[in-house]
Amino acid sequence: MCLKKDILKKFFLDLIFPRYCLGCQKELSLKQTSLICEVCFDKIVLNRGVQCHICGLRNNRGTCRKCLPKTRLKGLYAAGFYQDPILKEMIHHFKYKSIESLKKLLAELIIAYITKELLTDKLKNSILVPIPLTLKRKINRGFNQSELLAKEIGKFLNCPVINLLKRKKFTSPQAEISDWQKRKENISGVFALNYRFLNYRFLESIVLGQKYPKIILVDDVSTSGATLEEAAGVLKKAGVKEIYGLVIAKG
Repeated sequence: MCLKKDILKKFFLDLIFPRYCLGCQKELSLKQTSLICEVCFDKIVLNRGVQCHICGLRNNRGTCRKCLPKTRLKGLYAAGFYQDPILKEMIHHFKYKSIESLKKLLAELIIAYITKELLTDKLKNSILVPIPLTLKRKINRGFNQSELLAKEIGKFLNCPVINLLKRKKFTSPQAEISDWQKRKENISGVFALNYRFLNYRFLESIVLGQKYPKIILVDDVSTSGATLEEAAGVLKKAGVKEIYGLVIAKG
């Protein structure tokens, strides 16, 4: 009975407020649950291969040996390109217009990339840690988009999602800052360990790699990598040795 009511409610809402595909702008059918049609979704191009996020060298690991001393990340994996117009629209509506239903399709892209590039074994036995928002921004948005993505990916990798980090202060959105150095300064000192989710034994199991030897930081977009580097720095200080970044798109 409830299912029928939900279908009728959706039907009348679509009748009064028709929904249009974010890609081709065509009106979506009642059975289409998200704001992107199948044709446009299939047009999104996934990244080919794995490359070092510092120098761009293609390899099968992530960060190349030469660049490892320059970063706290052993690899930064991005499913697609932020310049992709359809993907960019999806991320924008998910992040800034609070279209929560897009989480499954965006996570599906990340999972498709992980599968295609044979990264499943590398990333399993990890803790997925979403990049945190301030409480104010989370309330305004209605959710933390990185946390929603992490939960969907966690189901696939069979890994726990734990908010090990918190934001200590409110900062300007990184997307509004074009200069790399200013991005780095803007995000500096923003993160701290979230002790609500930590106890000595749990932290010890991470540091010593007894149960979860790796941490995967999950975010929506990485442009300069400053946010992920800053978050990884906090975890490194806590003793975590193996940290990866996982995002929908690289800017």
